[in-house]
Amino acid sequence: MKSLITLFGCLVILLEGAIAQDIDAELAAIQKALTEEDLSLAQARLDQATAYYLAREDFLNLSYFIPFAGTIAEARFGQQKGLEAARYWLDRIVKESDDPRDLRQAYLEIHTYFIKAGKPALAYEANETALTYTYQIADHRPAEWALIESNLGVIANQMGNPEKARKHTLKAKEGYEQDPETSPVNYFNLLNDLGARYWFSAMWDSAEYYWLEGIAYLDRMEPTPTNQYYRRAMIEGNLGAVYDVKGEVQESIRRVKSSISNTQYFIDNAPDDPKRDRAFLSLFHGSMNLALVYKSIGNYREALRLQLHTLKAKEEHFPAGHPEITESLIQVGQTYRFLDDREVAKDYLYKALRIIQEADGDFFMQQGDIHYTLALIQEDEKLISAAKNHYLQARQLFEKAYDKKFDFVYMDFLSNAANFFAGNNEPDLALEWARQGLDYMVQVNGVESMPGFLQTLNMGRVYFHLGDFRKAQEQAEKSLEILDKRMQLSASDIDAIRINYDKPQSILLQAQSEYALEKNRSITFLERTLERLLEAMTILEERKRFLSESEDRTILIAQNLDLINFVKKIQLELFEKTGDESYLDGLISVQESSVFNLIRTQLDLYQDIRFAGLPAETQAMEAELRQNLNGLLEAGGDLSEYHALSSDWQTFLENLEKNHPGYFKMRYASFPADSIKLPRELQVVRYFFVEERLKALVFANGKRKLFHLDFDKNLVNKLQENWTNIQELGKITTALYDQLWKPLASHLTQEQIFIVPAGVLFNLNFDLLTPQPPKDYRGFSGNSLLAKHSISYHYSLWMLTEQKTNRITARYVAFAPGFLDTMKEKYLNSLDGDSLNLDRSYLSLLPQPFAINLIERVADHFNGKTYLREQSTPEVFRENAGNHKIIHIASHAESNNISPGLSRIILAKTGKPEEENSIYAYEIYNTDLNANLTILTACETAKPVYKPGEGMISLAHAFQYSGSESLLTSLWRIDEKSSLEITDYFLALLAEGLPKDKALKEAKLNYLSQASGRTLSPQYWAGLVLIGSPEPIAELANTENLVIWLMGILVLILLSFLIFFKKKSHFS
Repeated sequence: MKSLITLFGCLVILLEGAIAQDIDAELAAIQKALTEEDLSLAQARLDQATAYYLAREDFLNLSYFIPFAGTIAEARFGQQKGLEAARYWLDRIVKESDDPRDLRQAYLEIHTYFIKAGKPALAYEANETALTYTYQIADHRPAEWALIESNLGVIANQMGNPEKARKHTLKAKEGYEQDPETSPVNYFNLLNDLGARYWFSAMWDSAEYYWLEGIAYLDRMEPTPTNQYYRRAMIEGNLGAVYDVKGEVQESIRRVKSSISNTQYFIDNAPDDPKRDRAFLSLFHGSMNLALVYKSIGNYREALRLQLHTLKAKEEHFPAGHPEITESLIQVGQTYRFLDDREVAKDYLYKALRIIQEADGDFFMQQGDIHYTLALIQEDEKLISAAKNHYLQARQLFEKAYDKKFDFVYMDFLSNAANFFAGNNEPDLALEWARQGLDYMVQVNGVESMPGFLQTLNMGRVYFHLGDFRKAQEQAEKSLEILDKRMQLSASDIDAIRINYDKPQSILLQAQSEYALEKNRSITFLERTLERLLEAMTILEERKRFLSESEDRTILIAQNLDLINFVKKIQLELFEKTGDESYLDGLISVQESSVFNLIRTQLDLYQDIRFAGLPAETQAMEAELRQNLNGLLEAGGDLSEYHALSSDWQTFLENLEKNHPGYFKMRYASFPADSIKLPRELQVVRYFFVEERLKALVFANGKRKLFHLDFDKNLVNKLQENWTNIQELGKITTALYDQLWKPLASHLTQEQIFIVPAGVLFNLNFDLLTPQPPKDYRGFSGNSLLAKHSISYHYSLWMLTEQKTNRITARYVAFAPGFLDTMKEKYLNSLDGDSLNLDRSYLSLLPQPFAINLIERVADHFNGKTYLREQSTPEVFRENAGNHKIIHIASHAESNNISPGLSRIILAKTGKPEEENSIYAYEIYNTDLNANLTILTACETAKPVYKPGEGMISLAHAFQYSGSESLLTSLWRIDEKSSLEITDYFLALLAEGLPKDKALKEAKLNYLSQASGRTLSPQYWAGLVLIGSPEPIAELANTENLVIWLMGILVLILLSFLIFFKKKSHFS
């Protein structure tokens, strides 16, 4: 389930009282002067109006000017003077009038200013006072006190007290329903408020119902700009949040963008509308909601850009310390945490906490949210004591906010915290918190409910982490009993099938507990355990195939990983006990399947994904069949209908395998344990982890051998810290050789080697490994795996024997935006002041002038095509990249380990600033990239230590599916000049007919023989790797230009020698 905490405060709620029609023009005139920033005129009109109504002792109409008095004074002299001005007019009315209707309206109006000034506690008190006066009005109507209850609910929610907010909103509903004269505006507000209350109770369908009712009701109201644009924008922004949490991403984005557009139109075209200032709040919330939608699909980069923009705009619009600024600070901090930038995240969160502690109001939810996020950060940092304190503070604050009426968000918090305490030797806290969640769900829903099942399972996990395996086993068995009873009592056979999908985690916990309790693990015991685990895997695979939009894919990925790890552990133990190769086959099958399962699950995140070669009608039929099966499983139905749909689905898959085998293999094919058949001549090393222990499976000379390696994964990360220290670097590269290669070396006698890495090894180029520490950087050319082997990489054993690309005649096509300053200036001019769409990351991209120079020369030699500078756009790339022997992308790129499907190639901006200039990995699947080789050497990896390799896998798989045999890319940011020199050598050697891996090896050795000084460091050359087929590229050379090209390289070498000897004394 997705967290609601990150969405808190993003709903746009309208606060308003009834304004007399005959003074609208005067209020509009003041608003217009404020919009035009003419404070003198605004003050003059305020003075004129207040004098008029004061002289006539018309205190009711006088009260409507209280918010403007505060706003004008604040704009001229600061917030304190604003508060004093608003209070002056309130006190004047209270002093001179004893009519409760006048006093009620005066307090309602000052609450409007308090909200704008960021003083929700004062606004809440003002409404309470207004409510008291309302009941003193002899002929008051229920709608009059209902309006105030509605206001109180909104403010309570803003101050982080959802339970108090719920009570106020339900009271408002009661009043509006009692009053036959409830105004359309007030009824609309009620629908909006009800949607908000259900939202914060995690009841998405009910929230959606009331907000859709709000849209329908607006259509029946008078078609004023306020109704058509301002109020519609509020509801659409809220609906966007609902569709996001339900997994309907494209509908969510559509709703939120429509909300932003409508709000902006209202702001631009209603300069004299008193609600214009509130419309800015709606605009801010629209941007925040859009950011949360991007965050939900893993596009943290775009989410952060929007959040930082909104934060800056709020800081310009609101006074310091305003709750809206605080809310944005929290969201920015949480996004930085998802990006694994912990220090920056803490800076924003602590800043928000300091503001709240000095603010007017309780803000229990916001404070709890901050402390929970800080607990997660410091848990990641292994700062256990600090994390514990934050968990304790978060619980205390959440309980004040929820007032013993907890929702699923709080249940998730309790579960996470209980497991944290269990894993850090805090048994009393772990059991207390887990028990609280279980007892509450049993009390509210019953032990045999789904919430009861989940809390029972969580109780078992806590016992398991505490080492009480007997009780963990008991809880696992109880959870399975709950599911069995639910299946027996299910209203339909469809419900029983759906309930069965929840079994895998219970089976896993039961198996883990029994394994821990069993001291003498016989072969029979292990075989029985493996049988149950494979049953659980089958269920989980079926569940993922028909994953509903409301299910959280991230949780399922994590569950799948836990199950896979334990299956591999049992298979390895059986292989070691029996020597039976079938268990090793099974282990390899599970390992390789996990790679494809991860890719498949990630692709499901993107509903607008399309696939080259797959007809649109076929993809539409696929989506319809899956949706129908999901709907049946979610809503329940007839078993015969389920079997009919399942039969249709199976028929569809059979036709898919026959007519579109590449797509079928990528999305649905299973890989039997004995399906990996490698040619005898191949040398392959497949690394993988079983739990935390590294293994290597070596294929050589038609045989295979398993090795257990003693590996310190921290060594890989230390490489980046020691590029400039050859002594320390040599110690690390030699230690890595001893740990990763020396045990295998005697079995790997040929030059050509394929390596399939795992985990952190995706950040390592094995070229660097040295049998002895090199004395200097040039020593890598003779004392390393680079000198001995030609290495290429892959992400799966199953892809090593993929068929080659069809014969291609065109030699070369290249794309090089260059990112020159003139291009960035044109982009800025095209924005025309639109700061929301400003892409600051584009402006910060380093220019690549050397890339353009190289590409023009290479294209001339290969008779190739080039698309340079502004021509190098995503649209041009999609139309022209395919069916060339070499596709050269000389542009910035990003391998995204956090959201692999959002790994991207960055190209030139067009004249339309709102258009995306990136091609994401999930979009590459719908691009013809039929080629022998794609070159993408300016690739950077964001957060390489976070889920290492997943971004590279995503890019490599996308390119391979789209037709590219192999990919030359980089593991880290490489100096442009050195990268291009190696690429230049590499292309010349390919033209001579060398295999791609051999060409890359020789290009690096050539570079090392010519480079000098600091550019000899592996930082400058070792990042380049070849992924995929190493086969040579046939008919590449242009014989007319080959001699000229080789002569050019000879001249380059001679010049490099001269430069080297000239500068030798400087570098020594």
